[in-house]
Amino acid sequence: MKKVVVVTGAARGIGRAIAIKLYNDGFRVAAFSRNSELLASLQEEINDSENLKIFSGDVTDTAFVNDSVKTIEKEWGGVEHLVNNAGLAIFKKFVDSTLDEFKQQMDVNMFGVYNVTKAVVNSMIARNSGSIFTVSSLAGKNGFVHGTMYAATKHAVMGFSRSLMLELREHNIRVGTICPGSVDTDMIANTPIEPKNIDKILTGEDVADIISTMIKLPPRAMVSEIEVRPTNPK
Repeated sequence: MKKVVVVTGAARGIGRAIAIKLYNDGFRVAAFSRNSELLASLQEEINDSENLKIFSGDVTDTAFVNDSVKTIEKEWGGVEHLVNNAGLAIFKKFVDSTLDEFKQQMDVNMFGVYNVTKAVVNSMIARNSGSIFTVSSLAGKNGFVHGTMYAATKHAVMGFSRSLMLELREHNIRVGTICPGSVDTDMIANTPIEPKNIDKILTGEDVADIISTMIKLPPRAMVSEIEVRPTNPK
C-alpha cells in the first residue's frame, strides 16, 4: 500500500515541486492550496486521480482542514507524512509595514502550520509513526532588511517545530524543518530581495529533493533541522 503524504501550498513553486517529486517517488499525494486553478493544472499534469487528490482552500480555515483530512483518512487511510509548505511573504521595511500585513503572514506561515499539524497528529500518535516536516527559511534563524514581518513568522515556526519534535519523538514521529536560502519562486520575484543572479539561486526542485530524502530515511533516523543555501549566488 502506498504511503500518504499531505503537501500544503502545492499549487506553485516549492510546494508544486515537492508534490511532483513525492508522487514520482511512489507516494499518494494530497495537494492543498488556495489556488484552485493551479491545483487543477497540477492534477492535469499528473493525471492520476487514484494517487493524487487536490483540496482547494485556506490552511487557516480549521473546518476546511479538518474536513479535508477526514476525507483523506476515509478514502486512503491515515496520513503518514505531512509537508507544511504553504507560505506568504510581504517584503518591505518595517516603517512601511502594517499590522494587517503582519497578521496575514502570521496566519498562513504559523497558524496554518498549526492547523494542518493538529489535524493529522492524533492519528500519527495512535499509529505510533509518522513525519511532520515544515518548510521554514534561513529567515527563521536570521534577520534581514525588508524581513521584519516575514522573519518573525519563520522564527515562530522554528520554535514550534523544535518543541513539537521533543513532544512527539516518544511516539516515533519525526518532526523537522528545512531552512532554504533564496529560491527561484514567485515569492521573491519583483520584490526588494530578488537576487540579481536568479540563475544561481536554489530551485523548488532542489528543496523537493531534500524533503524526499528526509522522508525516505529509515524511521529510526530523523533530520530535525537542515539549512540549504546557494553554493555561489554571486
